[in-house]
Amino acid sequence: MIIEVFGPGCAKCEMLLKHAREAAAASGGGHEVVKISDYPAMAARGILSTPALALDGELKSQGRVLSAAEIQALLQ
Repeated sequence: MIIEVFGPGCAKCEMLLKHAREAAAASGGGHEVVKISDYPAMAARGILSTPALALDGELKSQGRVLSAAEIQALLQ
């Protein structure tokens, strides 16, 4: 599964990236975490506020920092 974290690099975006990596590790692997900072790419995906999180291309959250536990629950 591909976990995409969208954001320009602000503190909240970096926190979401950290939580995504923690959730991926706790889920037993097999997940790839990708950080996307490109504004045109974010706009093309319909992201209006950051940070945002997508799993296998499906947008799951935007505008808030999910905890590692919340992300891990989405991975189930």
